Parts: sequence; structure tokens; C-alpha cells
Amino acid sequence: MPTRVVVFLCYVAIMSETIIYEYPLTEKVRCYLRIEHLSDQLLGFQTVEQPELFKPFFGLLFSLAEQFDRGELKKELLRDLDNQKYSLNQWREDENIDQHQLDILINKLDDFKLSQSQPNKTNSALCQDPLLAQIKNKSSLPGGGSPFDTPLLHYWSHLPIQRRQDDIARWLAPFSQTIEAIRLLLQLTRESSSYQEVTANEGFYQNSCEQLQLLRIKLMAHQDHYPTISGYKNRYAVRFQSWNEQPVQDVKFLLSCC
Repeated sequence: MPTRVVVFLCYVAIMSETIIYEYPLTEKVRCYLRIEHLSDQLLGFQTVEQPELFKPFFGLLFSLAEQFDRGELKKELLRDLDNQKYSLNQWREDENIDQHQLDILINKLDDFKLSQSQPNKTNSALCQDPLLAQIKNKSSLPGGGSPFDTPLLHYWSHLPIQRRQDDIARWLAPFSQTIEAIRLLLQLTRESSSYQEVTANEGFYQNSCEQLQLLRIKLMAHQDHYPTISGYKNRYAVRFQSWNEQPVQDVKFLLSCC
């Protein structure tokens, strides 16, 4: 497989005074992160009141549906759920592990696996909705989405907020179990490794790894640079760039290889 390069990372989390950058080293995790990011944005629209702000919501919803259309998604998800359950069962004999919490986690994995055995109804649920069908049909037009293009959307955006929230919840419902399964798998992946301090000499750092899935880089928010990453599965490189294009000196940062 060719090495993949990004100019900016697909996922950034701001936590207090630090910024966490994440980069997937497999196509599967790349898809998981995109779905997580899309769902986070979609949930933010549940409290939106201004009618003119709803158009981006539907673009995100259709993008989420496209991610779910990946033929390998369900197969990869089922495989990962099985692998995580096997890994967690290895802790059964460890006296330092809370066995009750371990049981809860394993039961969650079993529930998610059962939910994935059901047919995927996301596309049919969206296609059968007259409002979504009208919006998708007009979305390819230059300037599509104007009130005269989509009068049903114009009407819907002025309905009471509770009605709109109910509709949003209904549209997102077919995705919910898969999204929660992906969130749990990403959580377990992130927690599988701790941060280590490393130095990028003159802003550059590279290393090899054994079948890793995810890189996480933590920087202080006040640092005047950001990382770009290239890599795939067993090797990766990090190059820091300054936001104002000034030369970058040695950079200390925290790295977690998951």
C-alpha cells in the first residue's frame, strides 16, 4: 500500500491547554474517525434554532450515509468487536482488574455485535423521507437549497424546535448503534497506549511500529506549530510546521502509538 500524507489531520480534540492530533494508520480506523467526527457535528444541530443554519446539517447527514455505504464497514466492525472481546477476556484472571466493569464492557461488545447482525436500513430510511429526498435531489444544483428550490425544507426549518429535534433524532436513529460501537472501539484503542515524550529534531520525527492503528500527538495549545503526518501501518513520519511559515526548531511533544 502507498504511504499516505495529510496536510492537516482529520481529527483534532482540544482539551484545556492541550491539543490532541490523531492520525489513522489503517483505512478502517480512518473510516471510524470520519464517522465519529460526522456524528459529533450532527449532534450539535439538535439545539440549533436559526432556520438558515440547517442546510449544513443535511450535507453532514448524507456524508455519514456515504460512510455507512462502505461494503467492508460491517465486516470490519464485527471482526473488531470479536477481537476486543477476546483481548478483554485475557484479563479475567487479573486480580487488579475490576471484574464487574469488565463484564459490563464485554456485555456492551456483545450487544453491539448483535445489533450489527441486523440488515442495514440507513439508506432506505433516508430515501423514503420526502424532505431528505427533496434536499438530496436539489443539493447538486449551483446554489441549491434556496427556499424556492426546497420549499419543504423552508417549511420544516420554521417548525417548533421540539418537532425538528424529534425529526433529527429519527434520522440519526438508524446510525446510532453502529456509531456507539465505533465510539467504544476507538475509546479502547486510544486507551491501549500511554503518552511518551519525544523530540522532533528541527521539527522532524520518524519511527517504525508493529501493526499500529492510530497515532496521537499532544501539544500545548500555545505552541506555534502543528504536525503533518505520513505513514501506513508499520512506519510513520511527523513533520511540524509553523502556522506563520517560520523555521521550526526542535519540538518536544507527547506521542501515543495505539
